[in-house]
Amino acid sequence: MNYRGEPLDLIPTLDLAQTYPLLECTLSLMHPVDVERLEVAVKTTQTVVPQVLSRYNLRRNRFEEQSNSLNHVIEEYDASHDPGRGRLDVLQGPQLKIQIIHYADYDQLRLIMSRLLTDGEGFKHYLYLLAAAYDGQDLTDFVNERSVRRIMNFLRHPHRPLPQSSAVSMADRFPRLAGNVHHHKGEALIPRVESQQLRKLARQQGVTMNAVLLSAYALALFSLTGERRLVIPYQVDLRLHGPVAASNVVQVANLTSQMPVPITVQEGDTLQDVVVRTQATITRLHESLAYLPPLVEINRMSRALPPELVRRLAGKHRESAAVSFANFGHVDQTRLNFGNIPVTQIYFAGTYRTMPNFQLTVSAYHDAWTLAFRMLGSEPDYQLGIKILKNVVTQLNQWGNDK
Repeated sequence: MNYRGEPLDLIPTLDLAQTYPLLECTLSLMHPVDVERLEVAVKTTQTVVPQVLSRYNLRRNRFEEQSNSLNHVIEEYDASHDPGRGRLDVLQGPQLKIQIIHYADYDQLRLIMSRLLTDGEGFKHYLYLLAAAYDGQDLTDFVNERSVRRIMNFLRHPHRPLPQSSAVSMADRFPRLAGNVHHHKGEALIPRVESQQLRKLARQQGVTMNAVLLSAYALALFSLTGERRLVIPYQVDLRLHGPVAASNVVQVANLTSQMPVPITVQEGDTLQDVVVRTQATITRLHESLAYLPPLVEINRMSRALPPELVRRLAGKHRESAAVSFANFGHVDQTRLNFGNIPVTQIYFAGTYRTMPNFQLTVSAYHDAWTLAFRMLGSEPDYQLGIKILKNVVTQLNQWGNDK
């Protein structure tokens, strides 16, 4: 059986040469997982999200069922043979891969999911669904809402003019460092006490944590690259504009848009200085619905043109960014019930991007934040990525301690 893709499913396919469209989630479980039970849970989620075990047809923008695809989802490894990354070809196999890494008395799960099927928030929706299925909950009445039509209708008032796209060019001065190319990953943890203090301070000053994180990221990039003018894509979750009230509805879908946020770092700027300007810019862009034009264009063209032509036309006008940022938000620990196995840690990351393209991701669990990146680059590239993580953490800690 075939399942038609939505217009926004095309957006992650516009730059397949630079970024393979995957998302990654790492969970640490206190005890070993029941592999057979997990396999049954994946199959159960297929009743709600049938596309998860399908291959993606790039030419037709649709998901096509395959026989025996469940056999290719779960892989097991010993800790000493952890492959470190998941090989997932979404154009040939299922849209999900789960690696189970067995340690002496606990397991780590690495879930790799197709960005063609969902976005960061949708990945969390699927994770909650998988945990519910593993826990034995009945998913019969659950439905997956993938359409963006209702949200677009909510956003577009018939008499509201469509905002113009930003003409600001993306920064491209990220250093190109020589060396043998390998897959790398990096993480940095901001503990619970420090993160709570940062959120409290942000509320007191009337700024969002996204503005704080973006500003710290910009300052870190400035200190390491000398780039003063950055345009960092900022993600906007469309679900917030048309929330679904029903508890049996999940949204494993591409319902995220991006708007480029210009950030200027001046000599002598502190994080506080940059945060104030960044927050004002984000507020202005939100009020003008600056994230709407690309969605309207993709939606409009998809009604009249085949997917391949839509990609070609949309790709010509798509702004690309050397650096990017994604905030996966908080993970609800009350919805991660893998039987009686506690989840001790969980964090999300993007796909392996080829340097000099770099993405910083942030996610929170039990009020502690994890900053992460995935990279395809040289050893010097990796060291630069680690420096960026450490610099961002330092900027945040200084801001929290100075106030």
